Amino acid sequence: MKKLAFITVDDSDYEDRFWNILVETGLDPEEFEALEYFSYLPFFVLAGASVETHLHIHGDHFHFQGVTLSVPDELEEAFYEVLPQILQQLIDGETEDGEEEEEA
Repeated sequence: MKKLAFITVDDSDYEDRFWNILVETGLDPEEFEALEYFSYLPFFVLAGASVETHLHIHGDHFHFQGVTLSVPDELEEAFYEVLPQILQQLIDGETEDGEEEEEA
């Protein structure tokens, strides 16, 4: 498995190629608290990434530590081909929603 990112509060670590794609989109990296690009996890999954959640458990409660995004080695290139297309659909959808609100 190829590790693509470890997302945690105020200290995320993205593989350079992945990070560059995200920055180029212009999407807000901190839309959800201080977890860079965390709110876009469903789109990363649609592109083929797997998510592993890391928790620190204390008896009857837990603390979120972060998530690791990974992809099978043989699917890494496919992930990088599909991800920009999926993110562009998201961006196009946001643009259309904004235009509809302005017209109303």
